[in-house]
Amino acid sequence: MNNEATNVDEAAQRRAARKHFQAQYRALYDHVLEILFQLDPTGVHHDNAEKFVPEAISILARLRDARTADDVEQIVLEELRRWYGRRRLANLDPERLTDATIAICTAWNHFLESSAR
Repeated sequence: MNNEATNVDEAAQRRAARKHFQAQYRALYDHVLEILFQLDPTGVHHDNAEKFVPEAISILARLRDARTADDVEQIVLEELRRWYGRRRLANLDPERLTDATIAICTAWNHFLESSAR
């Protein structure tokens, strides 16, 4: 009987941890989406943050591979190139790209710190 109570308790803790992680990840997603909208390094979506959903998702999917800010910048650049093509990236604002990279790195590091607790 005591073993069953322990299993139920552990399952409840896992569910709570999963919900906490999902909420943190959702906050990271929202933050990256807002960064892309506010800084708009390609100058393509001035009116609607939701238009950056595909870019935000593809960037987030690759952030685990990043070890440095340069890695994050490379990921952002590759994903923007994937979504807009090289021609559209001719209008890329390097300063905004740097600002977006720094903001995404900061958000990612905060996410890693808070999910390690």
